[in-house]
Amino acid sequence: MHKSKTIFFAFFMAVFALVLNNCSAPSFFGGKVQREYFTGGKIRSEFIMSDDTGKNGLLKKYGYDGRLTSTAEIRDGMKNGIETWYDKEEKILMTIPYVNDKKEGVQKAFYPDGTLMISTTYKNDIKDGEATAFNKDGTIHQKVIFKDGQIAN
Repeated sequence: MHKSKTIFFAFFMAVFALVLNNCSAPSFFGGKVQREYFTGGKIRSEFIMSDDTGKNGLLKKYGYDGRLTSTAEIRDGMKNGIETWYDKEEKILMTIPYVNDKKEGVQKAFYPDGTLMISTTYKNDIKDGEATAFNKDGTIHQKVIFKDGQIAN
């Protein structure tokens, strides 16, 4: 029993030292984790790398209060996939699809209870297609069509 406590303590101290002192450390998923800190020492962001290139993984950003504010899938050094923004209770506020760092697809914003508030279609980082605002009960409040960033209807 004493040996297991010693091993646990050594493991805990190693993890603690990495968190306090290093900007890059191995993650539990095999890749490295690169961290940035606010001036006061609290974590600002962490990039959990999925390979050794340093260009692929999951970027997590935090507020000064330590709460998660957003996550983004990174491939080839750019946002590729879904970026998700969170409120102070870490409920999803918005999801934004990206391809090569440009909005591509349907961006969605949500009410605090999780129901859809707005959906907007993007093509090549420009509003293009349907944009719909919803009431809290899920009924449509307003719908417009965009073409090349301009309202078309």
